[in-house]
Amino acid sequence: MKTLFPNWKNFGLEDITETLEQMGHTVIHYTKEPRDYRLDPRFKSELKKYIRAEQIDFVFTSNYFPIISDACNELDIPYLSWCYDSPLILTYSKTVYHPCNYIFLFDSQMVQDLQLLGVEHAYYMPMAVNSKRLGALKASPEQKKTVQADLSFVGSLYTEKHTLYDRMECLDAHTRGYLEGIMAAQQLLYGADILEAALTDNIIEKLLDCMPIKLHTDGMETYRYVYANYFLCRKITQTERTDLLHLISKTLPDITLENGKKPQPMKLYTPERTPFLPDIKNMGTVHYLHEMPLVFRHSKINLNITLRSIKNGIPLRAMDIMGAGGFLLTNYQNDFNYHFVDGEDYASFSSPSEMLDKIEYYLSHDAERQKIAENGWKKVCNEHTYQIRMKEMLEIAGLA
Repeated sequence: MKTLFPNWKNFGLEDITETLEQMGHTVIHYTKEPRDYRLDPRFKSELKKYIRAEQIDFVFTSNYFPIISDACNELDIPYLSWCYDSPLILTYSKTVYHPCNYIFLFDSQMVQDLQLLGVEHAYYMPMAVNSKRLGALKASPEQKKTVQADLSFVGSLYTEKHTLYDRMECLDAHTRGYLEGIMAAQQLLYGADILEAALTDNIIEKLLDCMPIKLHTDGMETYRYVYANYFLCRKITQTERTDLLHLISKTLPDITLENGKKPQPMKLYTPERTPFLPDIKNMGTVHYLHEMPLVFRHSKINLNITLRSIKNGIPLRAMDIMGAGGFLLTNYQNDFNYHFVDGEDYASFSSPSEMLDKIEYYLSHDAERQKIAENGWKKVCNEHTYQIRMKEMLEIAGLA
């Protein structure tokens, strides 16, 4: 079968392409990008013409794009999308009702939300790894100086000065205090979301007065959804990641390892400058395909702190860590329970104090930590590969 795979803003382009080709499909990358992912008549006309000329059987994208759904619906061919971002406001476009759609989402809560809106073809589909590619990566002696760590974190701290929440300087003291309160409460909760319900009509009016937003005419999203997920969740993540790293930097020197030595300072791999974390070694960025897996493999503990707009899902970062053979310590997320065993395949925490306790425990118990990392790696390699995921999606869409 012929698959059209637009190569803009697509996660896993190389891995998904390789997998589909191994399954006997011909994959064509489409490089033209629309000016607007919702409405671009010229782009849609050109895309439809190309699909007809190349006799494409179905279109596949990472994340969902309404304009592609419109084109596929008009041509009556299947459109498969595998969504890895959350929030993803494009999934609230009314095009999600098109019968051509097969929308796969890595977060079970996103699936429930769409199904409650009556979207028939919304399916839960966790992320995957290319175990063969990850297994072939080897660190040179020089690279090991960079990637070896007792404790590491790879990711953004969202410390840019002008996050959407921080731009709302015109909020009155009462509204700001209320928002700070619900964000502080949410930061203490893992596995439950309170933000949207806490945004009352009065608070929404205050937010609209200070920083008005427009809902899309073809969309079903609400003001609560946008403010909670794009404004507040990002701010909570910024605060939480910074707070936890501060806490770790203060506590790590007090830990004594099995061999009687002290752990090395935590390593942080991020594009941001972090002078506010003087006791953590900022290593700068690492390349996603070639360097990041080596960090995961050569760190004794890989910390994951999930973006708060991901309600239940297993973040791609967590899959990447286990797929590279690394030990994963992550905040609690409900969807792990469907696939992995806490304390056997990975470790989780539900509070800052539990995080610190588990860092100390697993840094001091090498054999147990290494066994858990091995278990997680085996499970990911056996149950969460691109071959498995693509086969599942194609079967659901009736294309296998």
